[in-house]
Amino acid sequence: MKRMLRVVWGGGLALLMLAGTLFAISRLHWPTRAQQQALADMTAPVPMPAGRNAFADVWLLRYDLADGERARIAAGDVERFNRRGAPGFAADGRIIEDAPAFVSLAEGRYPQEKLEDPGRLLCNIIDDDCLGKVRAAPARVDAILAAHAGLLQRTRDALERNDYLRTPFRLSYDTPFAIAGLSDGARLMRTAAARAYARGEHVPALAETCRATVAWRRWMRHPDLLLDLMMGDAALRGWLALQGQMLASLPADVALPAECASLREPPPLAGSSLCKVARREFEFTRSLFELAGDGMVIQPGKPDWLVSLGYRPEATLAMVAEARAWHCGATVRRQVLADQPVTPRPPSSAWRLECAANAFGCMVADMEYPGMSGYQHRLQDQRARLNLIATLLWLREQPVDGLGLSRRVAMRPVELRQGRDIQVVDGRLRIPVFDQRDGPYWELPVHKALQ
Repeated sequence: MKRMLRVVWGGGLALLMLAGTLFAISRLHWPTRAQQQALADMTAPVPMPAGRNAFADVWLLRYDLADGERARIAAGDVERFNRRGAPGFAADGRIIEDAPAFVSLAEGRYPQEKLEDPGRLLCNIIDDDCLGKVRAAPARVDAILAAHAGLLQRTRDALERNDYLRTPFRLSYDTPFAIAGLSDGARLMRTAAARAYARGEHVPALAETCRATVAWRRWMRHPDLLLDLMMGDAALRGWLALQGQMLASLPADVALPAECASLREPPPLAGSSLCKVARREFEFTRSLFELAGDGMVIQPGKPDWLVSLGYRPEATLAMVAEARAWHCGATVRRQVLADQPVTPRPPSSAWRLECAANAFGCMVADMEYPGMSGYQHRLQDQRARLNLIATLLWLREQPVDGLGLSRRVAMRPVELRQGRDIQVVDGRLRIPVFDQRDGPYWELPVHKALQ
């Protein structure tokens, strides 16, 4: 019996020594140099794009302000938000001293215009049949557009006179998203263009869709955060669908307005990278780690010493950075340039040695898989849709010469043949999409005279 006890105690001691050794190695050798480099890359400031920032116009879109007053109030709002302290976390994981939502200095001092559309008569940002919607209740749609002419014009100005949107608010869990204020104005813009076309103002309406598409396309060269990317992608998709509807019924011999000229050139494949957005989004992640540096948000209510045994904030942040940096790496670049669906970074084993001293951290980092590949697919599809509208515009300017639509599509210039193939199906141009939440294809109709 004593011998058996000695064997058991010896085995237990050996296991304890092995666990201690693995724990020590895990703490000493992680984060790795690659993870530290990824953390440095992800925390490097993203340069400001060239041109004019739409922040003040969008943040205060609901207020009818002169340019100077708008800039002054926006600057004051940024200064107030960036110097106010962010609440921390309680032991049960809840935010301490939950502050009320941040509001602008303009709140209560200037009239605020809010969209009134109780019947949901206006086109949503991605309605595929915007023309049909405005034709169903033209008088009521006209009344809403007239009542919100100011918000409509301010939205047009914000989009068309600016080059990008970058929030100067510090990024944290309570950061207000300026772009969310564009949703009502975006609905008004699409509805107004569709209503003009339905009234017979075909060329001016098409010109408006092209101006809006050019503006959103310009903004999407430098999307700031994931919300900006999602809203910009939805807006572009909606405007392109509306253009397709208009072009399908516009006589083929009608000259296209000058506003559509730049849409004949598709954006480069390299422009569909998520890298800059991934780096900006990492600022959100880092702010949460700074707030919950003791790990209480990982295992709320647990004693500090117990959490510290299985959670290392700095090593965890480095692991998350390494996962985010995947979107800036060579593998993703090759897939983007080849217009192949970007594959997520392969998941790591839960039993890897670095988790011995950071089990909770590995659980958090593993949430990054498959990461943001779905958003990357949206960017790639966005480029393909712009290439499809460019092809449609090119087709309208080419002689039919007795050639079938499929043959003429195959003869398009080399710059329009980069990326995925364009199919001709029942008189429509179709492309396969990587983001298949709404189906495997996206397509545009072609005017009967061009089929």
